[in-house]
Amino acid sequence: MTLYNYLELMPKGEELTVWDKDYDMETYFYGGKPDDKWDKAMSDLSKLLTVEEIRSNGVTVNLSKIIENKINELNKADLFIRCDIDSIMDDIDNILAGNVSENWLEQFVVVLK
Repeated sequence: MTLYNYLELMPKGEELTVWDKDYDMETYFYGGKPDDKWDKAMSDLSKLLTVEEIRSNGVTVNLSKIIENKINELNKADLFIRCDIDSIMDDIDNILAGNVSENWLEQFVVVLK
């Protein structure tokens, strides 16, 4: 099941804690249809992620695997100063928390597709 499918089961605005299967990270996704460019990009990202484990307080997904599989394309897109999986996963909490522009997030998700 994709994270997108899982989120469709949740009420609009309800927060879901999301962890990566292999890296120590935590982020949040929200139920409901996207209202703006940021939410649309997060929704598109959720369509790429597979729910690996459902816990009582959130889900585990394969985010680092998706990023690792696209590391060459991410390097070509010139989105990161250090474009390796460890560096990206060190920053992913900040990225998904909104510390990048909507346009940057959109580009990132397009590369991951």
